[in-house]
Amino acid sequence: MLCPNCKNQISDTASFCTFCGTAVQHAPASAGTGASQDQPPMQTQMPAGIPAPGFSERLNDPEILAAMKRNSRAAGIFGIVIIPMPLIGFLIYSRFSEKMEFSEALKIGAIVSGVFLLFALFSAAKRRMTKSYDAVVTDKRTRTTYRHTNSDDKEMITEYTTVVRTDSGKTRKIVEYEGSPLQAFDYLNIGDRFRFHPQFVFPYEHYDKSKAPYLCCVSCGRRNPVTADRCEKCNVPLLK
Repeated sequence: MLCPNCKNQISDTASFCTFCGTAVQHAPASAGTGASQDQPPMQTQMPAGIPAPGFSERLNDPEILAAMKRNSRAAGIFGIVIIPMPLIGFLIYSRFSEKMEFSEALKIGAIVSGVFLLFALFSAAKRRMTKSYDAVVTDKRTRTTYRHTNSDDKEMITEYTTVVRTDSGKTRKIVEYEGSPLQAFDYLNIGDRFRFHPQFVFPYEHYDKSKAPYLCCVSCGRRNPVTADRCEKCNVPLLK
């Protein structure tokens, strides 16, 4: 059958379109005649407070843009404060301890602060280079792996992988780990169509909000009911 939204050919038993993500509902068979093969599927009616399938038009909302500027400014201030801290700490240590000379403290502190600066610059450049994309989740899986701790011992952790297929046909893997926020793995299910917004704190947007378990604020990451219009914590508009 054809998708009622994008008109692409999809399976007769599909509950959603694998091309655009539109939810479909099959018409019941007529009494004594069987189901009509030519009758188009009916779109699922959205619950109250949940918009029809589609991506939000609020990306350029003034309140969201202002929230992004505040976040960027706060990150900059944090970087200015945190980057010189190793240098300052080593200099203070050499001042009150006989175990380290001033020149040695200056050298080590400068190296550590330089590493912090390079990491901050690399992270900022990576964010600017990351592009938005649309995709459909094709698989989800977990596995046990190991990572090194500060003492060089190995720690067993769980790795969560969400496999997606982008509209350009590329396969991407979103890898998250136990102990960190599982943004993609918790929010997206197999078959869900979504859009990735790299500029937001929570970067994933459901195409069909009726399938979303919650709506996350793009500014603070707070989980909100899918019927909410604004974040319950910071009052920034949600992507609806």
